[in-house]
Amino acid sequence: MKIGNLDIYGNVFLAPMAGITDTPFRRLVQGFGVSAVWTEMLSAAAVVGNRGVFRTVDLEGHLVPTIFQISGKDPKVMAEAALRVQDMGAAAVDVNMGCPARKIVGKGEGAALMKDVSLAGRLIAEIRKVLTVPLTAKIRSGWDDTCQNATEMAKVLESEGVDALIVHPRSRSRRHSGPPALSVIRQVTESVKIPVIGNGGILEVQDAVTMVDEAKCDGVMVGRGALGRPWLPGRILVHFGLSPNGSSRFTSFFEVIRQHLEMQIQWWGALGAVLRMRKHLAWYSRNFPGGAEFRKNVFRLEDPDEVLDCVEKFFGKVTII
Repeated sequence: MKIGNLDIYGNVFLAPMAGITDTPFRRLVQGFGVSAVWTEMLSAAAVVGNRGVFRTVDLEGHLVPTIFQISGKDPKVMAEAALRVQDMGAAAVDVNMGCPARKIVGKGEGAALMKDVSLAGRLIAEIRKVLTVPLTAKIRSGWDDTCQNATEMAKVLESEGVDALIVHPRSRSRRHSGPPALSVIRQVTESVKIPVIGNGGILEVQDAVTMVDEAKCDGVMVGRGALGRPWLPGRILVHFGLSPNGSSRFTSFFEVIRQHLEMQIQWWGALGAVLRMRKHLAWYSRNFPGGAEFRKNVFRLEDPDEVLDCVEKFFGKVTII
């Protein structure tokens, strides 16, 4: 796939997920194969104000293009933030117009922009002036069931210079619940000439196949389906007839989790890694018999070696599925 002037191998992407798609997780997914990865959402105001340490933008060990996602509502601030993340090594810049979180939409950012197509267009126009890397936007079907305006938004954003669109076919009010309305993605695909990537509800390989077949989109983006299954994007690539383009040879849950924890320790230190891994261990162990008891026990531990012992006892040599 080609997005603007960026050539990408394949068409399967890792979605931006706050508190999840940090450097270790992106590297883990890349090990199994993926076309490109997105960072966690970055506040444009924080980037411009140099507030905080953005460890999530560290690209050490990255093998595929990394798209930096920014969020905001002030065109000038967004443009300056976009220029800064481009200088940090972003292969492309993505504008978040789909985050449903109350603290984001309450500031008029994220999915709140679905209610203000004019402002969304001005944001893109201002950012486009300063970037040399591709510019994308991630949108939803609309704000709620009475405001389903993804197609209108897509046309405006295309006219202002975005090089690709990521479409989540649920409204902000539905967040992540209910079946994805693939007809929305198809309507957007048919209304623009730039690539359209479908996102939402891809939990299995077949979900990606169905999305491409029914929505006629150019690619797919995997979010929650990769939680506890970081190998899913690579398996979708293979199903689409491509090489997984990753180097990982891990075949068991324990091997994957051990590697994940080791990378977390490298980035966040021993205690920070253990605390950040707890949610991942919950995802790795879902649907396993005895998973609730495992989580109760492992969540009490703070020493990485003790965590690994608990993980090895629970998962044993169970192969990844």
